Amino acid sequence: MSKVIAFIMSIVTAVTGLFVNRVEIKSAEERVKDNENIVVASYNTTAPWGNTLQGTGSNKRLKLFAQQINDRLPDVLGVQELNNIWLEKLENYLPQYEYYGVLRGGDENEKKSEMNGIFYLKDKYELLESNTFWISETPEVESRFDGAGCNRTCSYIVLKNKSTGEIFAHFNTHLDNASVEAQNLGGTLIAEKTDEIISKYGNIPVVVTGDFNQYSDGEGCKALENKGFLNANTTVENGDNMLSYNGWTKETVGRPIDFIFVNSNFTVKAYTVVTETGARVNVSDHYMIEAILEIR
Repeated sequence: MSKVIAFIMSIVTAVTGLFVNRVEIKSAEERVKDNENIVVASYNTTAPWGNTLQGTGSNKRLKLFAQQINDRLPDVLGVQELNNIWLEKLENYLPQYEYYGVLRGGDENEKKSEMNGIFYLKDKYELLESNTFWISETPEVESRFDGAGCNRTCSYIVLKNKSTGEIFAHFNTHLDNASVEAQNLGGTLIAEKTDEIISKYGNIPVVVTGDFNQYSDGEGCKALENKGFLNANTTVENGDNMLSYNGWTKETVGRPIDFIFVNSNFTVKAYTVVTETGARVNVSDHYMIEAILEIR
């Protein structure tokens, strides 16, 4: 009997998921005027995945995601596992933002073709530069590391505050799930590219976000720390216990694999794992992570 009830409840959840309330679009005026704080977020959206019968269908979660971003309005948001299907709809749900991202390539269809792009508040920032490189032996062209599970990329933008003229760079990535060597190469390539950007623009603040698919003691993370980057979650009490992977449940498991790294030109004022979704269903199998930063 319990299995029958569970099945009926899954059908009810799926059907009600078709009638999600509209997204309430919030004004970003206060965030645009706030030149003291830079709110940085990172979110593995799991856009191509989910199961309608289990209430985790992609279209329902898209609207929950859009509402959560409207409610928090970060200055910049690095996303992983975002596809063009979500992006096209988010243009209407997130009009406060511009977006930069490049399809990683190597996927079997449009739904599964992912990006590690970045949203930024368009009224607050001017885009100075944007680019993408692949985590492989040939990072300048669409490619896959030998032994990696799929193509992996890192996208970055350089932004200028329209009011203050302050410049900072945001790198966003999703490292490989199958190859530790690819993960470690990713950290090394990102660290090298941040050096290039600093050489070009001067000693500017840099933030690196992403799903690293490894723990903070992995060599990919250490490559950034060896360049002077600080893991933002270590700045709060019990930071290493603030987990972001939930596996579609209300419980988090494992150790942190989603990170926000900052160089020494940023001060971390706060770090949060955003577990509030306002719905019975999670937005993703990851929670969003968020840091409030200040330029030194």
